[in-house]
Order: sequence, then structure tokens, then C-alpha cells
Amino acid sequence: MTFYAIVSGVGAAILLLTAGYLFGARQGAVARDHLRRQVQVQAASLNQLQDQSSHDASERETSLRSAIQDVLAPLVERERISLDLAHLATRPGRRRELVPLLDRIAEVGRFETVLLTNEEGLPLAANTAGHHTEQLAAAATRLALVAEKIADENDIAPLSVMLRDASDTTTLCRIFRVQDQTLTLTALSNDARLASVALDPALAKVQVALTAPA
Repeated sequence: MTFYAIVSGVGAAILLLTAGYLFGARQGAVARDHLRRQVQVQAASLNQLQDQSSHDASERETSLRSAIQDVLAPLVERERISLDLAHLATRPGRRRELVPLLDRIAEVGRFETVLLTNEEGLPLAANTAGHHTEQLAAAATRLALVAEKIADENDIAPLSVMLRDASDTTTLCRIFRVQDQTLTLTALSNDARLASVALDPALAKVQVALTAPA
């Protein structure tokens, strides 16, 4: 009896140990599975944060690039107009080429009207598509008189006068001299970013067309 009791006790102990091991193994598997899911969730969250950070950085880069382009656009456009006007071709003493020249100036500078007047305010030439040239000539004369008055009172000779009216139209008058004559080259534009030097590159071409060949 004692032998069977011992064998029974040993068997029971083995069963208890096995059950405990299986229970512990099952609990460990559950814990490992839970830990694995946590790691996967954290990895997914980290990837999502990285993707979001990359997306935000891309948006910031795009926004910054757009802002830089907006700032540089007027400068780039100004340089484009200056270079294109400087490369216009004309020949000395070809007054009959004034209208085609003003047409090209209007096209390159995207001006509605380009008008050349003398010191009496009389129109000498205008681009073909120009409109209200008589009113513009009168306005250019008044602006030239204002510039002359400023020069007399302050010993400063204004080279250009620019104004913007209620219709968002900008009038730019560039005053220059050719063979002892004071002339005014006036342009109308709807571009509010128009610079006071926008017509400067075109002056040499107009001067060439007005100057008698040697």
C-alpha cells in the first residue's frame, strides 16, 4: 500500500507540475501575444507620426517655395521686361519706325497705351492699339509740368512721374531729352507692381529712332 501511495503521490505531483507548466506557458503565450500587439501598435503609431511629420515638412517646404516665388515674381518680371526692351532693334533717324517701335514696347511691357509727346504736349507717336491718346497727352503734359515745378523749387530733376487712379490703372511718364528737346514717354498699365524705371530700357531705342544719322 505504501508503494502504491508513493507512486500515486508522485503521479499527482507530476500532473500538478505539468498543469502548472501548461498554465504558465499559456499565460506566457498570452502575455507575449499582448506584448507583440503592443509593439505593432507602437510601431504603427511611430510610422504614422513619421509620415505626418514628413507630410508637414513637405507642406512647409511647398508653402515656403510659394512665398519665395511670390516675392521674386515682380523682380523676375521686371528683369524680363528690361532685357526684352533692351534688345528691341531700331535704326537712327527712322521716325516712321516710331509706331512699330511703340507697338513692340507695348507688347513687351504689357502696356495698354504707349505715347510719345514733345515738351508742348503734342503727340508724336503712339502704339497702334493705344486709346484716349489726346487725354493721355494732356495728362502727361500736366505731370511733366509738376516735375518741372519740383525741379525749379528743389533743384531736383525728376526723371519719371507715376500715379495710380481709382480704376487701378497706373500711368507712368518718363521724361528724357533728345537733341535739346524734352520729350515724355508715357505708358498705361493695369499692373500695380509697375516700377518707375520700367520704361528706361526703351528710351535708348526711341532716342535712336529720333536721332538723325551722322
